[in-house]
Amino acid sequence: MKAILSLLFFVSCKPYQDPQPFTDPRIVNKYCNIPSAINYNWNFPGIPEDSVCVFPAQIYNGTYFYRDSIFNNAGLLLDQDSFLLTFTQLDTTHLNITGFCAGNTISATASRYFKFNIDTVVGYGQLLCQPTDTIYGRGSKLDLYDTLHIKMSYEVATDTGIIYHAGTATKQ
Repeated sequence: MKAILSLLFFVSCKPYQDPQPFTDPRIVNKYCNIPSAINYNWNFPGIPEDSVCVFPAQIYNGTYFYRDSIFNNAGLLLDQDSFLLTFTQLDTTHLNITGFCAGNTISATASRYFKFNIDTVVGYGQLLCQPTDTIYGRGSKLDLYDTLHIKMSYEVATDTGIIYHAGTATKQ
């Protein structure tokens, strides 16, 4: 009798199968599904579409008119200057900055939080216009929709001391 009941139990049971997936037709918005993108998972839930992704270095790409203020270590304004800077996207997070001085390219790394840092390759920064000068610093944008401005602050270490710079770059 036990054998018959056991046999009936195993014969009457069938394995569970997942139901067919259901996509809600009301969900039509697209979202970026790449974690390194600035807009990762914005508009979720939705349809994953990586063509809507915006990457950190991408938001800086272009030529900017930079207004520079130069300070000493006591915070006193020493001088003001302006020049054109060109930001060139190399990949999703790396970019080159040219325009500080002729023939000089500064490399930087951007994060998905609207900030970039000038990479350190020599000592405390990168060589600048003179062989004894190094630059190190950072820049940022307000948000993804700030397409016109970059705030920058950086320091230049020279053979006579450190000079502090701060300013705003406006896209041309």
